Amino acid sequence: MKIGIIGAGLSGLTCGWYLKKNSIDDIIIFESSEKAGGKIKTDRIDGFQLDRGFQVLLPAYPETKKVLNYDKLQLQRFHKGSLIYKNNKKIPFYDPENGFKALLKTVVNGPGSLIDKLILLKLKWTIGRLSVEKIFNSKKTITSLEYLRELGFSERIIEDFWIPFYQGVFLENTLDTDSRMLQFTFKMFAEDGAAVPKEGMDAIPRQLVDYIGVDKIRFNTKVLHYDNKSITTSDGKTESFDKVVLACNISKNGNYHTVTNNYFETEKLPIDTKHVILNANPNRVINNVVMISNVAPNYSRNGKHLISVSANGIHLEVDDFLTDLKSIFGLEVANWKLVKSYIISEALPVINFEKKYKPLSPEGVFCCGDHLLQGSINGAMESGRRTAEEIIKGV
Repeated sequence: MKIGIIGAGLSGLTCGWYLKKNSIDDIIIFESSEKAGGKIKTDRIDGFQLDRGFQVLLPAYPETKKVLNYDKLQLQRFHKGSLIYKNNKKIPFYDPENGFKALLKTVVNGPGSLIDKLILLKLKWTIGRLSVEKIFNSKKTITSLEYLRELGFSERIIEDFWIPFYQGVFLENTLDTDSRMLQFTFKMFAEDGAAVPKEGMDAIPRQLVDYIGVDKIRFNTKVLHYDNKSITTSDGKTESFDKVVLACNISKNGNYHTVTNNYFETEKLPIDTKHVILNANPNRVINNVVMISNVAPNYSRNGKHLISVSANGIHLEVDDFLTDLKSIFGLEVANWKLVKSYIISEALPVINFEKKYKPLSPEGVFCCGDHLLQGSINGAMESGRRTAEEIIKGV
């Protein structure tokens, strides 16, 4: 059986991975760019390792655990919890797993009231006992903000922690995202935190390519036309297949959230931490700041420190960032040097949970991608797996 896959993003690669694992080896993956990975790419510039957009792997993802070899990725882990900056104050919000001192700092100086912290512990206990399937199969459709208020959290902790944190997760500022995504991601963060591979986020697609075989991927090959039995590329060639998989949003249907990610280099870090730093200041631009070379030393190999700064939307002027950064860290920010700016226009799809994902279209083309299921690494890989399983069932 000969399979043609359009797109070497995570969903297409995962589909190919499962097909090969099940002895379907006659695969060709068509990729319009020079690299596999879709939105997950890493650049190497002046001794720095720059992911195109601040991204993390949540090692608790059920789909990545099925496919990826974490030992080979050499995961570099963030500390659980966050450090919040608001009105010239540092507010610790550390996970109790970080030790008694972290717990004490959070209880005494953390955001919100004691009641808020008890609600949070109850939420962690409750969500921890729910399966991922039960979370996503829930029929309750409310926004994440409504869900937090329904749980009884105060406006203070919502403003100081939940909104700043999930602005960076959902890439939208009002927490309109379906509450099932908040429950799912909260469960993943609570179970095993966040991490990046030692050699950058693109180590994830590279591991998949190594298994599938780079000879199975045709890079810099644009697809002009496809149907359920053939693929035509920009060089005018048409190739026949037994099954065709569309593993990208080739029609650009649907809405996407946009994010701007700037990397700065500095001789001296403003703070020594492996936590994600949240900006809770009023009228903020920036979502979060990460001392990324502190978390993962390989991200800087030139003796300088590397800092990742992200903001939702499009920000063409670096001054938008610097003004916010100065309100957090002070005048030393003037010594930071911009390494690279990324504007990711299709960073995260806006998902409608009411649309049920179907791997096979009415036209007989198999489809996968995070835009069809969940806007996450887990969603992309789940859709790739489910599509492969549909193909395997028909063999």
